[in-house]
Amino acid sequence: MNNKTRPLESYLKPLIDALESYYFKSGLSTPFPLYMKYLKITLSVVATLSFFLSFFLHTAVLRYSIPVSIIASIILSLIFTLVVLFLLLYYPVYRGYSRRVEIERDLPFTVSYMGALSSSGMSLERLLEREGLYETNTQIKREILLILRDIKVYGLDTLTALSRAALRSPSRMLTTLWLGLRETYITSGNLKGYLSHYSSVLLSDKTQRLRNITNSISMIAEVYTTLMVAGPLMFVTMLMIMDLLGGTVFGLSPGLLVLILTFIVIPFSAIGVYIAVDGILSKA
Repeated sequence: MNNKTRPLESYLKPLIDALESYYFKSGLSTPFPLYMKYLKITLSVVATLSFFLSFFLHTAVLRYSIPVSIIASIILSLIFTLVVLFLLLYYPVYRGYSRRVEIERDLPFTVSYMGALSSSGMSLERLLEREGLYETNTQIKREILLILRDIKVYGLDTLTALSRAALRSPSRMLTTLWLGLRETYITSGNLKGYLSHYSSVLLSDKTQRLRNITNSISMIAEVYTTLMVAGPLMFVTMLMIMDLLGGTVFGLSPGLLVLILTFIVIPFSAIGVYIAVDGILSKA
């Protein structure tokens, strides 16, 4: 029995390790083993309830035979269970992504402020205390307070606390900041020079990203003007002329095509443009 389960465990272990890494960076307070336990319980409840509800629906309402009801209930129960499994597994990934976006939005300004504080010659621990006191970004402040917790409550040294912070950070930029502070603290101790250089790098990167976003929005605006304003006017004019001449397009009357264009094509195209713009702006 153990020999049979070993291949399955060896196959699932990389997936579980990857999920644990995402979960560790998601910022959820529930321990990962407990989260996996809740996941198993939730899947069992969903599978059981969906099966019996589906079986009742097929037998009492739809009047299907027992064998057909059982097969249909198993299929629906499997679908519901897989959907819930996907949502529960994806939630830590999405949470980590949202934290990364929020951190990287304000990180250049945080590093600039830390560079200004380091000009006074204060120690790294004191620098983190001051930054944690005045930081306005919720996620960055949380990461700083966790470092201070590791130092003051758990008794870890500053270097170990920074290493732990780099491992749990969902942002590569923030990870680079913690590791850079650690290496600078070990070697030269010139925190001001490192923070000034890194803040200039982050600000330059943010400027370039905003420039790319502006160019993308401008391109979408031109496409929107062409396809959503000029295009429908041109097609409606052509279809109305065809309707007067008595022509058809693939067997469909021009009047019907105008209705399809007005109530289906244009609204859904506008929704698509809105989703594209929202996706681009979310990267800002």
